[in-house]
Amino acid sequence: MSDLLLHACCGPCSTVAVPAWRERGVEPVAWFRNPNIQPAAELERRLESMLRFSRAAGLELVVEERPSEATAWSEWAARLGASTADERCAACLGLRLRAAAAAAARLGVSRFSTTLSVSPYQRHDLIQAAGRTAAAEHGVTFAYLDLRDTFRQSYSESRRLDLYRQAYCGCAASKWEAWHERALRKRAG
Repeated sequence: MSDLLLHACCGPCSTVAVPAWRERGVEPVAWFRNPNIQPAAELERRLESMLRFSRAAGLELVVEERPSEATAWSEWAARLGASTADERCAACLGLRLRAAAAAAARLGVSRFSTTLSVSPYQRHDLIQAAGRTAAAEHGVTFAYLDLRDTFRQSYSESRRLDLYRQAYCGCAASKWEAWHERALRKRAG
């Protein structure tokens, strides 16, 4: 087993995160658990993309959910009610990174990280805060690696490997926000 468990949000982000860790002499084990992704069909597409990438990259992948498990997230997210985007994102990051830290501890892996650090659209301050909190709760280390400069490269790698590339972060609120932003750009352009 590696000394780094890499929470993988999707195949496209993994296309640049995995090589970045390998360049640093670390062979990560990818770990997929993303109950925030809605609807279940979207989770299935992202999981298939991750499976495809892991085969192409010769990457060990641990999958701890299937699309039916997304229901629990949906019920939990509904309780957030009229929370702000930052509150929703912080709660979502906390949920996923606490689960990753717990998995790392359970698997005997000393460190964990996340491919979420590839996206320039993510709140990196929230990623780091959630990672540090999760690490402290589970007695492991959170290894943050800022990979925003590789985001565009992930597009070409996704095309090369024929990976599904999603148009929103994952939750229903982010899907609506992404659709709304695209609609506004179309009207303005």
